[in-house]
Amino acid sequence: MSALVESLAPTAATDGAAGTDALAGLRVLFLPKNSRPDFFQSFLRTAHQVHGWQIQVVCVPAAEVGWRTIIGQGGGTVAVPDFNPAADWEKDAAATRDIDDFIAACELATGISAGRILLAGERELGRGFSSSVFHWFHTRTARMVLADNTEPARIMRRMFAFARATLLTHKPDLLLAGEWADPICFTFYMAARQLGIRCAVNRPSKVWSGRGYWSAEPMMYNHAARALVTHKRSENASVSARARERIAEFRSAPATLGYVQKNWEASDRRGFFGYHLDLARLLGVEIRYYLGGRSGPPPKPALRLAFDHYRRAWLKLGQARLFRRFDEAALRDMRYLFIALHKDPEQGLNYQAPYWSYQIYTVGLLSSCLPYGYRLLVREHRNNFGRRPWRFYKHMRSLPGVQLIDGFDSQFKYIANADLVVTDNGSTGWEGLLLRRPVITLADNFYDSIELAHRVPDPEQLATAVVRLLDQPSGGDAAAYDRALGWLLDAEWETTAPLDAPDDARTRALLADVYSGKDSSPPSAPGLPPA
Repeated sequence: MSALVESLAPTAATDGAAGTDALAGLRVLFLPKNSRPDFFQSFLRTAHQVHGWQIQVVCVPAAEVGWRTIIGQGGGTVAVPDFNPAADWEKDAAATRDIDDFIAACELATGISAGRILLAGERELGRGFSSSVFHWFHTRTARMVLADNTEPARIMRRMFAFARATLLTHKPDLLLAGEWADPICFTFYMAARQLGIRCAVNRPSKVWSGRGYWSAEPMMYNHAARALVTHKRSENASVSARARERIAEFRSAPATLGYVQKNWEASDRRGFFGYHLDLARLLGVEIRYYLGGRSGPPPKPALRLAFDHYRRAWLKLGQARLFRRFDEAALRDMRYLFIALHKDPEQGLNYQAPYWSYQIYTVGLLSSCLPYGYRLLVREHRNNFGRRPWRFYKHMRSLPGVQLIDGFDSQFKYIANADLVVTDNGSTGWEGLLLRRPVITLADNFYDSIELAHRVPDPEQLATAVVRLLDQPSGGDAAAYDRALGWLLDAEWETTAPLDAPDDARTRALLADVYSGKDSSPPSAPGLPPA
């Protein structure tokens, strides 16, 4: 076994405290997000107690007290400012040029343009990207950037100035987060990379429910699992009983991934009263912010959110007639391609597959690639209902061969009966592979390593790929096909840890591997030369 794979395979040392020596005494800067706060709170508390971490948390002023009780002695917080007003240093031409030069250096170090930050912030900072295809509630920032399209660059410059000052002041050994896709996290990531500071995110697995991995990879994929799949293929490795059972179970009773289903159920349980209770809390926060003269970014506007809630309910009711549901018998008799739209704002597109973020373009391109006699079934994401303007769906429905599908109808029957599944980088492609359907992917994704999907990176080649794949007979070597699926399932299991045990030594040992560079993560974004 190669040295790389030995470092990735689970061992007694990796599973225990012996595998976490690299984490001792680190200075860590953490960027919290709303997702999985319990996981990170427990993880950071344990890391402080066991490894002596000195932790600084970058957060809004209202959250500072809560984080100080978690990170222990030697830690602290850094308050996020309001980036809308001009800063004093902007009056100094030399200081402004200095920040501009720093941003250019960050772009060169990462191979990522700063404009990607604006796309990732399409709901507010980059509102211009989504204003024609989504109804979002308006904030002060959104109004500013829509009124003047040079304003996003000035706000972003202030964000980079804040990130650089924070990193230079606290000199962390490690920048830690749950994602890079949020604009402020994205900014800190680029700044940290330029300054030579190591970065890592913890992401939930899209292969196994309830498991998560650490990644230093720019696009947040599990690079350790990818490397392990490559090794398993070279060895023609056997597949575990766990993986074989997972494949059989999914084919027998397909189910949505655990954390996604959990989010849907939580939203359903929230209900009418729960939502309005949250609105009341937001209104209280807003009143305290403005009357109390508090600092930091303005809170979400409660009254605008209330208006958005009722507008969404009204649109959802009116637009329901635009969507169809088909039963299994109808789908078996139909020749069609299937694509599922992403939830927006969506890091899987805006951050990881930015060239496909304008999803109506993707559907239009596929419509133009339809062979004679085929339809394109487009399933809207359930979280987008009531968010889109009428013109979006009217435009999409006017495209030849396109049929909109209800997002609350199970996607699995549409996948299982599709002549071809097409996805930019979504989990629909993985589900299609599990159900043994031909799959085209348009961007890098978490299942690329098993080489079962047909990657079409060039839009000019899409029509040819569609025609040829539809002409290929189904079948093939079923055992070899399932073995490749099993390699990813096994590799993902071996490089992840349970999300419900953030204080477990295994979780910290996996981070130690990433921090030490054992996952051999690429130094720059996919397709770009090293910095």
